[in-house]
Amino acid sequence: MTSPPDSTEQRYLDELLAAMRGPCEATFPAYPVADTLPELKFPSDTPSAPTPSFLSERFEKEFRTTLLIHHYFLKAPLARNSFEAAFVRAARAGGHDIQKAPEGQRFWDIEMDGQRISLKSTSAKNLRVGSLHISKLCEAAWIQDARSAAHRERNTKRLFAEYTATVDAIIQLRLFTKRAFYEMVRIPTSVLAQVADVPRVEFAPEGPSIGIPVGQDPPDFTLKLDRSDAKVTLARIDKRVCTVEGTWRLAPQTPR
Repeated sequence: MTSPPDSTEQRYLDELLAAMRGPCEATFPAYPVADTLPELKFPSDTPSAPTPSFLSERFEKEFRTTLLIHHYFLKAPLARNSFEAAFVRAARAGGHDIQKAPEGQRFWDIEMDGQRISLKSTSAKNLRVGSLHISKLCEAAWIQDARSAAHRERNTKRLFAEYTATVDAIIQLRLFTKRAFYEMVRIPTSVLAQVADVPRVEFAPEGPSIGIPVGQDPPDFTLKLDRSDAKVTLARIDKRVCTVEGTWRLAPQTPR
């Protein structure tokens, strides 16, 4: 028979329960939240494109509980690994089949109901309301060895063709720390397919920074090839080409 909690355990239980019931204003701009909508899905990149589906009351409640525990009990934001664990837990609570990416997979993190998803999170101080930033979409060792525009063009377009054929969605959790405001945003991989149309001249610099589509102001996103860290960066992703799936506004924490 399990013994009753001692005073220390009871204190932790009380604090944990208080955290789980802490103030939280949740909104879902794209969809209502209801378990009565089992077929609720993301808008498709194309009419026939398969799309992940997780926005349900069960998913939201499970995910919100994790946010509340981290914020009010642990007093620490969701880091990348914590976000992945929270997402997986919430998705499984919502009845979804979840598989982790195999060791060494560099493009996606989880497979949910057959859909491959890349999970990103950020709490950078310079977050912008109207645009997103992905510091490392993926690593690419060839960036440091590329010495010509033709080489950079060929490898970049090959990489993005593989990426868009492999990944069904990018989900980024953004935390505006001072406001204790979380935002979950979906970036459609169809936007990244526009890399295929970039002319070779744009790859002439050794560390190119290319607004895509070329000539559009503002661009949908800016592609950067970072030679120092051999990585691909996506900067200034216009949030108007993305979908805000949900937001959670918590009470800002006062410094101890």
